[in-house]
Amino acid sequence: MDDAAVQAGQASYRAAMRAFATGVAIIACGRGDNRAGCVATAVASLSLDPPSLIVNLQRDGSTYRRLRESDAFSVNFLRPEQETLAQRFAGGAPAAERFAGGAWTEAETGAPALADALASLDCRIEEILERYTHAIVIGRVAAARSAEGPALLHFRGAFAWV
Repeated sequence: MDDAAVQAGQASYRAAMRAFATGVAIIACGRGDNRAGCVATAVASLSLDPPSLIVNLQRDGSTYRRLRESDAFSVNFLRPEQETLAQRFAGGAPAAERFAGGAWTEAETGAPALADALASLDCRIEEILERYTHAIVIGRVAAARSAEGPALLHFRGAFAWV
């Protein structure tokens, strides 16, 4: 297949995947000045027994590099009023600037957690599977909390809410 055909295939795949509305989460790891985080829309439940989930992260990102040095991470599902925070974590700002906004606490595992997130899952890294441009991170949930309210979504390349 030539480069043009590959690019056309990637573009149609991206367009199709953007038609799937997903929740918006901030994945955070590390401690103190060594924290890192990014927005992830590829998060899914894996198992109820034991409670576990999967997160897909870009392998060339700073969050993934820091996660490989950690033993835990948090998954923080966002509310509509946290769109600015989502943009900060999605926009490539330095870690210190990303964590300057939001009410960050330390979870049971030591991972940074967003205190006012719609839901927050504190996870220990169980396994990391590297495939192509991304890594599938399997996390065993150590603690979880949630609240009522609308969720921030990502649909067709933009934020929305329900």
